[in-house]
Amino acid sequence: MKKTLTLLLGFGCFYAAASENFSDHEVYCAQQSQVSCLDFIDQQLASAQLYSDKWYEIKSYQFDYYYDKLAYQTLKDSTEPFIEKSDLPIVFQVQVYFYYAKSMHYLGDYETGRKYATKAFDKLQAIYDSFGNPMRMVELANLQHVFGNKETALHILDRAERRFGKSKDPIFHFELASNKANVFHSLGDIERALVSRVSAVEWILKTDHSRKISVAMGNLARTHQLLSQYDKANHFYVESLNYMDAKSDRLVIAIYKLRLAQIHWQAGNRAQAAHWFKQVHKEDIRPSHAKLYTQLKTQL
Repeated sequence: MKKTLTLLLGFGCFYAAASENFSDHEVYCAQQSQVSCLDFIDQQLASAQLYSDKWYEIKSYQFDYYYDKLAYQTLKDSTEPFIEKSDLPIVFQVQVYFYYAKSMHYLGDYETGRKYATKAFDKLQAIYDSFGNPMRMVELANLQHVFGNKETALHILDRAERRFGKSKDPIFHFELASNKANVFHSLGDIERALVSRVSAVEWILKTDHSRKISVAMGNLARTHQLLSQYDKANHFYVESLNYMDAKSDRLVIAIYKLRLAQIHWQAGNRAQAAHWFKQVHKEDIRPSHAKLYTQLKTQL
């Protein structure tokens, strides 16, 4: 067990696990460019000895990929077989709870999501207390925020910033700023959220993490949109699209193009709104954005 725990926690060195979750699929897939990231993960998983340290490591990259691509039903189905197992490496077990809780939350089963978020939080706290990894603090805050404990989440993030603020790791600062922005946003403080969004973009642009850059720019665009700063919102939505993959990011691309249609409609530019709306495929629209899609379809 100790060997496995050390191996999995070892991802925390430099970029490898300095991400919003334990295992960063984007970093793992960067070592090759011959096939898609998911195909690469699946190939490596198939060649690894079942339930070996390596298998658990690769499986966690698969979880992260599904989460990052908004494939919540697939993520739920992938993590569910492990949730009642007690003989898993501790970090992998936390990942299972973490992703299962988030998938259930996004699928609308808040009670089950909260149950496993509590399990993940308790184990995360124990791991942080033992190893002091700054990204574990961000994960602790993220879970608190997702399940409604906003002030607690902000308190944890402030502690992380005070303790690790001198870190040179751009991914840590990106995650810290992004999570602070999320909390400020949920508290209704959009101006402070904007400051954190700008910081997140500045930090992540120091890396070549295209997916994270697109997310940071898309979040900044949305914040500008909420402040009725439509020109800036348009700029960052368009920029974010340049960092996306047409196939694997199609659901996020649909959201951003829908938002581009919305901001031009809000700004009174009907022609541009129609231009972007025509590029949105209805089958790529998630339930959370279905109402906006219908409203714009009616207006345009």
